[in-house]
Amino acid sequence: MNSRFLFSLLCAGGLWAQHSETALTNPFRTPDDRARGGAFFRSQCASCHGIDGKGGASGPNLAAGNFRHASNDEGLFRVITKGVAGTSMPGFSMNGREIWQIVAFIRGLNTGRAAGATPGDARAGEQLFQSNRCLQCHWLNGAGSSLGLDLSSVATRLTAIELRQALIDPSAEVAPEYWIWTAVTKDGQKLRGSRFNEDTFSLQILDSAGRLRSVAKADLREQTLDRRSPMPSFKDKLSETQLNDLVSYLNTLQGAAK
Repeated sequence: MNSRFLFSLLCAGGLWAQHSETALTNPFRTPDDRARGGAFFRSQCASCHGIDGKGGASGPNLAAGNFRHASNDEGLFRVITKGVAGTSMPGFSMNGREIWQIVAFIRGLNTGRAAGATPGDARAGEQLFQSNRCLQCHWLNGAGSSLGLDLSSVATRLTAIELRQALIDPSAEVAPEYWIWTAVTKDGQKLRGSRFNEDTFSLQILDSAGRLRSVAKADLREQTLDRRSPMPSFKDKLSETQLNDLVSYLNTLQGAAK
C-alpha cells in the first residue's frame, strides 16, 4: 500500500469506519494541527458555536467535552462531514486532514478545565449569590431575568478561573450579545438594550424591560454601542474568601442531567 493511498484512507476514515468494529482515532493531533484546526473553526464554525467554542446563537457549547451526537474522534469527524439531521448543523465539504484538525482543536478546548478548582464553600457562595440579588439580571433554572447570562449550566461554559475573572473584571471579555446599544430617535425618544440582530435597514434589540423589539435605522438620529459589561465588579465588594465561595457555588451549576 503506497503512502498516498494510506493518507487518503486516514483522511476519509470517519466516513467508512462507522462500519468498522474499531473506531478510528485522530491521526492529526500535533500543536500545529490544533492551530490550523482553530483557524478553520473560526472561519467555518464560530458563527454558530462562538469564537471560543462555548456556544452561540444556534450552536451548542463544544468546550465542555460532552457531545450529544459523538462519543469519540470518529463521531466528531462524522458530525462535521455529514451534519446532524433535524438540526441546524450542516455537513462540510472539506478535505479529511482539515476535518481532523478541527476535531483536534475541539478536543483541545476542554484541556485544563479541571485546573481551575477553588477551595471555596459552595453553600456560603449560594448565600452570597442570593444576598447580592444576582437573579435581577441572570436566569437560573427557570427563575430570574434574561438580561444577563443564563447561569443554569455556566460551569460547563466557563472554567473556575474564567468565573473568577467575570466577577472581578466583567468587562475583560464580553460576548457581543451583551454589548449595550443606546440610541436617540429623530423624535427624541431614547432607546437602550442589547443588540440581537442587525441588517441593512433595521436591528433587533432586547430592551431594559426584557422585550424584543425591531427598530428601523431610518428612524434613528444617533446610536452608540458600549462593549463594556453592564455587570458590576465585585473586586472591592467581596473578600478573597467570599470570592472563592461564590466561584465554588457557580462551579456547581452544571445544568440538568441528560
